[in-house]
Amino acid sequence: MTINAHTHGAGTSEAGLHRSERRPAADAGTGLGGNSVAHIVQEHCPDMLAAAGVVIEHLDAQAGTWQFSADAGQTWRAIRTDLINRPGNLGLALDRDARLRVLPFGGHRVTGARVAFHTVQRSHGQGNGSYRAYASEDRDGGSRTVTLVLSLAAINGAPPAVHVPRPRNKRAMVQRAAAATAAAGSALSGAMAMA
Repeated sequence: MTINAHTHGAGTSEAGLHRSERRPAADAGTGLGGNSVAHIVQEHCPDMLAAAGVVIEHLDAQAGTWQFSADAGQTWRAIRTDLINRPGNLGLALDRDARLRVLPFGGHRVTGARVAFHTVQRSHGQGNGSYRAYASEDRDGGSRTVTLVLSLAAINGAPPAVHVPRPRNKRAMVQRAAAATAAAGSALSGAMAMA
């Protein structure tokens, strides 16, 4: 069974596509720090049981270069989409804390990327980040393949808010500094005269 979800509008279309727009949670990744597998599942598949991880079955190779991190974003490894996207049942095993991101190709205006996965109820342990065969049926707890079409922000995390100071008029700043210096000088000479 495949579920399609978009993160662009609100409501449900006649074709059965679930569309939702959600704000990133406080633990979401920032910028290209990627979002954790757990965050993506919780945000876009809230009806699914809490999982120990996922097996990624397909990634949209046209969106850009996919990467994952098993150490909270300290190091990133490229995902071999050529392995998981070809016919057969070979997927990328990721634990719930692993982070996922896509680096868009230059010159392309990608708005969404397709991700297909199924959840697992046991941690992959030493196999976290490995490519492994999976059963097309009879998975943990009846886990089904879920296909999401996610915005880049839903995958990569919302960029952090950056405070940029408003440009100031340099002449006014120099005049204020000169006035402050003059006021400090006159206060100092007034204090010396009283002594």
